[in-house]
Amino acid sequence: MHLYPPTVPHRHPGYVYGGLIASLIDCHSTGTAAAAAYHAEGRAMDSEPPFRFVTASLHVDYVRPTPLEGALTVRAQVKEIKGRKVIVTAQLYAGDELCARGEVVAVQMPENLLR
Repeated sequence: MHLYPPTVPHRHPGYVYGGLIASLIDCHSTGTAAAAAYHAEGRAMDSEPPFRFVTASLHVDYVRPTPLEGALTVRAQVKEIKGRKVIVTAQLYAGDELCARGEVVAVQMPENLLR
């Protein structure tokens, strides 16, 4: 996933707010968990019933300040699948520079909560 962060006022001009970085890692990781669930079941991504995941745990390590200029890239990998729980690791880059890494424990929502 590539994103160009919004140019809104920041506490530290020229750098991306840490909460946005955590949100990007969280969102991309729960999406990766859903994709992994579809793949594990041999189903197409748009097939019913849908797989939806929520965050049970989010941990982010900020490696270096993330510049506001240019595209940000998030890459994620499935570390483990155990029943309804998927553990995903993710990295956020500005260009080729690693700026943050995270781990998300995502849990599949029960189907009755999707209505």
